Amino acid sequence: SKLKPEKQSEEERYRAILSNLDLTRSFYFSYSYDLTRCLQHNIFRERKAHHEGTPRSIFQDYNTMFIWNHHLLTPAISALKHPYEWCLPIIHGYVDQSKLSVYGRVVYITIIARRSRIFAGARFLKRGANDLGFVANDVETEQIVSEQTTTSFHSAGPELHANPNYTSYVQHRGSIPLYWTQENTGVSPKPAIELNLVDPFYSAAALHFDNLFERYGAPIYILNLVKSRERTPRESKLLQEFTNAVTYLNQFLPGNKKLIYKAWDMSRAAKSRDQDVIQTLEDIAGDIIPRTGFFKNARDVESGLRLQNGVARTNCIDCLDRTNAAQFVIGKRALGYQLHALGVIDETTVEYDTDAVNLFTNMWHDHGDTIAIQYGGSHLVNTMATYRKINQWSSHSRDMVESFKRYYNNSFLDAQRQEAYNLFLGNYIFAQGAPMLWDLATDYYLHHADPRSYL
Repeated sequence: SKLKPEKQSEEERYRAILSNLDLTRSFYFSYSYDLTRCLQHNIFRERKAHHEGTPRSIFQDYNTMFIWNHHLLTPAISALKHPYEWCLPIIHGYVDQSKLSVYGRVVYITIIARRSRIFAGARFLKRGANDLGFVANDVETEQIVSEQTTTSFHSAGPELHANPNYTSYVQHRGSIPLYWTQENTGVSPKPAIELNLVDPFYSAAALHFDNLFERYGAPIYILNLVKSRERTPRESKLLQEFTNAVTYLNQFLPGNKKLIYKAWDMSRAAKSRDQDVIQTLEDIAGDIIPRTGFFKNARDVESGLRLQNGVARTNCIDCLDRTNAAQFVIGKRALGYQLHALGVIDETTVEYDTDAVNLFTNMWHDHGDTIAIQYGGSHLVNTMATYRKINQWSSHSRDMVESFKRYYNNSFLDAQRQEAYNLFLGNYIFAQGAPMLWDLATDYYLHHADPRSYL
C-alpha cells in the first residue's frame, strides 16, 4: 500500500480550508432578478432601457461589490460580450420572505441583505477601513413590502415597470471608517482597540462617504452607537475620532450633502433604569425616515411615485447586536410608512406585539443572527427581547451562552474563516516563489495598496 506523505500538500490544505466555506448556506442567486441592486435601481434601469429602446440591461449592470464569485467570473467577464448571460452572480448575506394577511389583503415582506466582498472577513481580523474607503462588515439591507395581487412589476396600461404595489426601504451598516484594529490573543474577550494610523485629513472616511453618496444619494444619516464612557477607554477612543472625522469632512460638503451625525451610547442606556432604549430608537427612526424617504413605485409623481434619497448608516463597535436592534426599529418605522403608502393601514406607524410586527421582528432577528454568524462566528448576543426587557431570565441565559460562543469562535476559528474568505474571493494570487496565504503572519497587504504604487 502507498504510504501517505508526512506533510500535507499545499493543494490539500488549500482544499480543506476552502471546504470550510459552506456554499449551500447564505449564498443566493436569481435567474431573472438582479439581487445585487435595490428594487428602486432595478425598476428605473428597466424603465430607462424601455424608453430608450435599448436591449434589456440587467446583464450589464450588476454591482460587482456584492458579487461574491466575481474573482471566479473575471476570465469570462473579460472574454465574453454578454458574460452574465452565461455566468450567474451570487450574493452572500440573507434573504427571507413572509406573507401577511391584513383584512383579507395579502402583503409580502421581503428582506434582502447583501454583504460586500471588498474588505470582507471575520470579526477581529477585519476592522475599520482600508485605504480605498471600503469598510469591514459592509452590509446593505433592503426591505421590500408589496401587495402582490399580481407578481409582475408591470401594471395595467402602456407604462411598463409601473406597478404601484411595490415599496422598498434600504439601510446600511458598516465598521467605523477609520484605521483601527484589535489584536485577539484569545485571553481577553474584549481586546484593546488600537488606532493604527492618525490621518489628519481622514482620507479613508472621505472615500467611504463619497462611495455612500454615490450609492444612495443624500443625506447620509450616521447613527453611531458606540460607548461614550468607559473605565478603560476602548470604544470611546473611536467615538471621539469618528466624531472629529465627521466634523472635519462636513466643512467641505455643500449644505444639501451634509453628513447628519447622531452619537448615542445605547449600551449605557440599556443598563439604565431611567432611559427607554426602544423609545429613544423610535424617536431617532422618526427623524430618519422623513429625511431619506422610501421607494414606492408608480407611473409618475402625480400618481404616487416616491423615491428614497439618502440612507441611514448604523454602526456600533461590531455592527452586530446594537446595530441590528437599531436597524430593526428604523425598519419597523419604514414598514409603517410602506403599509400606509399601499393603503393597507390608515396611520404611518405599526405597534409592537401585533401580528405584523411580531412577524417582522422574527425576520430581523434571523437577519441579525445570520450576519452575526458570518462576521462574529455566533448568533446575536443581545436581541430585541434583551433591549425590550422581555423574558429577562431566559434571554439573559441565552445571551451568556452566545457571548461565550462568540468568544470561542473569535479565539480559535476566525483565522480559518478568514483564510476561506480570502481564498474564495481571490484576494490572494498564488505566484511563483510567493509565500502561501496560510504562512503569512497577516493578510493586511491583501486589502491595502502598496504605498509605492502611488509614486
